[in-house]
Amino acid sequence: MSTQTPTGPKPAPENQGPAIQGHKYDGIREYDNPMPGWWVWLFIACIVFSPIYILAVHQFDFINTYEEDLAQSQADLNEIREVYAASAPSFQTDARSLQDYAADPLNAAAGAETYATICAACHGDVGQGLIGPNLTDEFWINGGSEEDIYLNIAEGVPANGMPAWNTSLSEVEMASAMAFVVSLSGTNPPGAKEPQGEPYTGR
Repeated sequence: MSTQTPTGPKPAPENQGPAIQGHKYDGIREYDNPMPGWWVWLFIACIVFSPIYILAVHQFDFINTYEEDLAQSQADLNEIREVYAASAPSFQTDARSLQDYAADPLNAAAGAETYATICAACHGDVGQGLIGPNLTDEFWINGGSEEDIYLNIAEGVPANGMPAWNTSLSEVEMASAMAFVVSLSGTNPPGAKEPQGEPYTGR
């Protein structure tokens, strides 16, 4: 005795709406279920709020536009910068301050990375001199004091092809590079370039 499987439409599962005619894909049948209540109420709330928002922004001006929020944020940021600039001590680049700065080994160590980035290509990785002069001996072309070295880094030496770095480095970064250069004095690395300039005996 054979048993035939009914070929008619299957009843909808419990708590499901009626099956939608023609909406069956790979054995998966789509039912006409109601949307969740929270979603419907959220949709209604968005529709109700949209004209209120448009009038508030464009007619009554009690909600800021994006441009107004941006302008206020920039004004707040400028105020914070001004307060910080007024309260924070400025970095001193006079001769005495630079001498004291270079005397701290931690400052010299902090300048090693800056030196490797902007100076090593011309002066060598240990200051031995390549295109640029040797930085480890007592001879200097443009002055060997801490202030001279700092100014050479900041303003460059255009006549000798050395660029100015004061537009891309902060005062602290330039001072740290200066401190590292000062720390190279007397290290006598192998393959050092011959002396150039005048001797500086201030250290």
